[in-house]
Amino acid sequence: MAGTMRYPLSNFQMLRYIIGLAVLVACLKAQMIRQCLCSEVNTCASTAASSINQCADRCQAHFTALGANYAAARQCIVAHQGQITAAANCARNSFGQVCANRAGAMVPKRYPETVQIAAVREVQGMIARSGLTSQVQALMGPAKKIGGCLTKCAQANSCAKLGCGLALPADNILVATAKRCAFQAGFNTAVARQVCNCLANAGVSVLRPMCNKIIIS
Repeated sequence: MAGTMRYPLSNFQMLRYIIGLAVLVACLKAQMIRQCLCSEVNTCASTAASSINQCADRCQAHFTALGANYAAARQCIVAHQGQITAAANCARNSFGQVCANRAGAMVPKRYPETVQIAAVREVQGMIARSGLTSQVQALMGPAKKIGGCLTKCAQANSCAKLGCGLALPADNILVATAKRCAFQAGFNTAVARQVCNCLANAGVSVLRPMCNKIIIS
């Protein structure tokens, strides 16, 4: 009896495998989306900088929950706007042409959450190398709320609504390139400590014991 059951079971497993493979292929095909045209990307990119500032303003309640005077804390970042722009331009130039000149090209669909995970992993590594892992725990909850608010707001802007994708490298390469460009733009240990102390003076007092221990590596 056991011998007669073996073959039908194997056939069933094979059928299940084929169905699963077909579903997987269908899902992979569904993850391909049209590549954004350079003309539409250039149009929305011109408003990206103002969009970031607007999103920060919309999410200011999460900053003030940390004790910050939002206007003062915002100025800590705005003071380095030139370096931020330089880092962004460096990253964009490093990736080359990621959009299409003509319609018809397809690229894999990318998810901002996976890039965030790679970025968080990199930041956590720097925090660990600075010996601040335990001290930063108190900031993790508020930081996630701020990040979630900014992400939700950014996804609502015109670029995110295009319904297309870019020919970008893997998430870890994106993060590594952004880090390299930040270094080149001058975001070193001294600048990171300066921004941290500025935020602490703006009311985020929980940062004060950490600022002068930060090491950007």
